[in-house]
Amino acid sequence: SLSDGRAQQIQPGMYQLREKMSASAALDALMDPSTKIQAKVTIPEGYRLDQIVELVDKKTHISAADVQAVLDDPSDIGLPESAQGNAEGFLFPDTYFVAPNATATSLLTEMAERSKAVTKELDIANRARALGKTEHEILTIASILEYEGKREEDLPKIARVLYNRLEIGMALQLDSTVSYVSKRKGDVWTTAEERASDSPYNTYKHVGLPPGPIGAAGRKTIEAALNPADGEWLYFLAIDLETGETAFNEAYQGHLDDLNKAFRS
Repeated sequence: SLSDGRAQQIQPGMYQLREKMSASAALDALMDPSTKIQAKVTIPEGYRLDQIVELVDKKTHISAADVQAVLDDPSDIGLPESAQGNAEGFLFPDTYFVAPNATATSLLTEMAERSKAVTKELDIANRARALGKTEHEILTIASILEYEGKREEDLPKIARVLYNRLEIGMALQLDSTVSYVSKRKGDVWTTAEERASDSPYNTYKHVGLPPGPIGAAGRKTIEAALNPADGEWLYFLAIDLETGETAFNEAYQGHLDDLNKAFRS
């Protein structure tokens, strides 16, 4: 019971406990230094592996070099088969509590487990199959939505543009996938040189989806990828970069008109 004299020795701080523990088990846990949480790290939606490496290094005692070493050979962190040996997009964006004895392997394993739990919770595999897609393709589409859509109400419509283009064999032409290769940061544009890249992630040059996710998709974008809106749109354009307001068009001329209206000097 908490009248146990050991209760006086509990150090202040945050501790990781299981739900529905007995009081005595909880006290045992609170006396165990390994359950004390040293830090917490919140991975934002859309974050890419290089950003996750930097954030873990900054927020916890685990070094960037250790995290990178595990990502270079992620065979020990329990990635699902659908990840195809690449952790990009398979470390779920969430808040993680990091105990003093945590390692790069244990933390990344927890992130991969969280991703698998959400995949199961959202029934991604079965819902993807109903759309003629794989789990890997849905997470790839969702990761693109993290970069291409700002307003939640636009996400299912942008998803539909991607599906419509894929269906007719039209290149996706996404700056977000090109930026993934060039590691461009700070704006949403790309240069002609970047768009000339031979990388399979260059969706200007290669038809179809890129080889895999370009970041960590959250629940909203995954749901949008699984529930594309109904429409014949083939074009979308963010016409207000502050609000994220997006225009959708079925014909290229309408897209050009919006482009001229939005960006004329």
